[in-house]
Amino acid sequence: MTQKMKLWRLVAEHAGLSRRKAQALIDAGEVELNGAGVREPFLTLETTTVETLRLRGHPICLTAPEHRIYKYHKPQGVLCSHDDPHTGNTLGRLLRAEGFIGYTWAGRLDADAEGLVLLTNDGALVNRLTHPRYGVEKTYQVIVASLPPPREVTRLLEAMRRGIVDAGETLRITGGRLSGRPPRVIVTLAEGRKHEVKRLFAHAGLTVARLRRVGIGPVRLGTLPPGDIARLDADETDRLRRACDSGSTR
Repeated sequence: MTQKMKLWRLVAEHAGLSRRKAQALIDAGEVELNGAGVREPFLTLETTTVETLRLRGHPICLTAPEHRIYKYHKPQGVLCSHDDPHTGNTLGRLLRAEGFIGYTWAGRLDADAEGLVLLTNDGALVNRLTHPRYGVEKTYQVIVASLPPPREVTRLLEAMRRGIVDAGETLRITGGRLSGRPPRVIVTLAEGRKHEVKRLFAHAGLTVARLRRVGIGPVRLGTLPPGDIARLDADETDRLRRACDSGSTR
């Protein structure tokens, strides 16, 4: 059956990318259509005329892929980028080396941060996990250089719940508490603005010494060792998709 589709959508759906990433890769000349390079993301195609589609030299399967989700324990030092001119230690390179063609990640972590990253070839899921309107919560374990007394930490967390204005943006957590010995702070956010955790704590005069993401929605990092990748089981996958759907009306 003939269907008309924009090139960016064809790439996004079959390579498991977000709309923004698919458009950027086409603009950068990383996509070949029927053996020829193309830089027009909004090119309208009749799907029956598409014989081959390649991304960075890799063929993209044009049959509907089986959508899968994996969790990855990102170590410190790995950059959440497909490629970087200054380092080869990127998540994109790792995915290619491990055979994850057409996969991307939902929600980046800074190079000096560690913890849970979700990998998937489902572009729609990536959008739901990263777009603020869906409000999928991310949970972080925060170790600060010098932790104030518990009463003061409680006061600071209450201020973070109410919201703090920084550089014209309102930053806030949806939950926070102290946990463990030695004590560390556990915070939950629903939007995930750039460097949001570090900015919140810096506003309180605290320096984040170590940042570790331990949860995305209902999915937990658990005991997955640094650098390891594990496929979500059926129950985790179902709970994650329901968590994304529950925020779709926000």
